[in-house]
Amino acid sequence: MGARKTLTRPEAVKQYVLLRMRFEEIKRLDYLLKALRYNRIKLPDDSPFSTGDLADTVRTCFLGWFATLTDQDRRAIYAFNCLFELFPDRKPQIVKVQTSLEACHNELQQFRSNVAFHVRSEIAAQIQARMKLRDADFYLDLVSAINDFQHLMETLIKDEVQMIPELLEILEKMHVAHLPAFSNLSRKRAK
Repeated sequence: MGARKTLTRPEAVKQYVLLRMRFEEIKRLDYLLKALRYNRIKLPDDSPFSTGDLADTVRTCFLGWFATLTDQDRRAIYAFNCLFELFPDRKPQIVKVQTSLEACHNELQQFRSNVAFHVRSEIAAQIQARMKLRDADFYLDLVSAINDFQHLMETLIKDEVQMIPELLEILEKMHVAHLPAFSNLSRKRAK
């Protein structure tokens, strides 16, 4: 465990910005999924699908997006490379979460590739990928990995201004400082 690729600090900061944006989207999908599952959101009476059907669609998006965190394709951003570079004092906590998420990697990647993003035409491959996620032992590991990752990111976000003092400047240069993912920094800047 550890970084899969060594990054320069500027590379790590840019990847962290993208990871933060992805994390915000993951949080929103997770919120929407839970709100639909627990009937906290009502669909219009003329909705052509049920709340449960919509929750299943959101779950597919959520898991597909979550699977990108451990994508090791050289063109992808592997979530942990930038975290190891930017938060070296949090290495034990990062390794714990990395280990938890990596344990789910194969099943999540199969789900992403066969169901969520690439959608294989073989029905059996889609069904198999869906069924693997439903396995009781795997499901518990997945829920734990999701919670671990979310907790880690929330912890790191609290420390990011101290650990990445150049972050505000980089956000401005990347033209993303206005995005909801960075609203906590906008408030700090205003103070």
